[in-house]
Amino acid sequence: MMLRETYALFIRELKHWYRAKVQIFMMLIQPIVWLGLFGQAFPIKLPPVALNGAPDYMSYMSVGMLAVTALFTCMFAGMSVVWDRRFGFLNKLRAAPISRGSIPVSRVMAAMVRAVISALLVLLIALLFAHIPGLQGLTVTADFGILNALGILLILMLLATAFAAIFVAISLTIKTQETLFAVINLLNLPLMFASAALFPITGMPDWLQAVAKVNPLTLAVDGMRQLLFAGSEGIYPIGVDILGLLAFSLVLVSLGIVVAMRALKEK
Repeated sequence: MMLRETYALFIRELKHWYRAKVQIFMMLIQPIVWLGLFGQAFPIKLPPVALNGAPDYMSYMSVGMLAVTALFTCMFAGMSVVWDRRFGFLNKLRAAPISRGSIPVSRVMAAMVRAVISALLVLLIALLFAHIPGLQGLTVTADFGILNALGILLILMLLATAFAAIFVAISLTIKTQETLFAVINLLNLPLMFASAALFPITGMPDWLQAVAKVNPLTLAVDGMRQLLFAGSEGIYPIGVDILGLLAFSLVLVSLGIVVAMRALKEK
């Protein structure tokens, strides 16, 4: 029964997403802005060793943008909860004869799907940039295959599920849109810059390196770079990256379930 309820709410979330033409437009234009302006405006020259095996900084940054895009998409996953509360739909769900667990689970699933699609779109645009004269793009190893692609998909799914779970739970405890935006703004920059997503951590102070090495964004981009670039020497072996993300995902999903269920029981 819960599976049917969760699926129905999951489809509702996705319909709201793809029917919002502005959101689709922003999803298309945002990676072009990041890769076309930020990536091209900073022609940083570093050896492949410093870039974890990436042939150039644009390729290095493009992989980081996959994780950053997934992060940002999941951060705003809770906005639908805030709007449902404002228009009374959340109270109707709480009063309906359905499992309350289906409410946060459906949101997390929908956020994960949106995040993975958005990240893969960034990957596609970065690959296309490499074939446009005058632009730099993502250059991958020649032996990139289906297993590499599946590995990247797994990493993105683990990362997105973890962040979606905690941000949906947070949104269920927050009453106003303004407070949610404040929480998002408080967390997004530390998570993004205290990681290896956009810059190598070797140039960071020791204390910041220690933080960056346990940042889930670092684990995600480290694993994806090893899958995309031949001879990449990651911060950790790829197995450690995936196991670390799995542990992080399990912890945040468990925490999210506890917080969400308590929030849904409150009157």
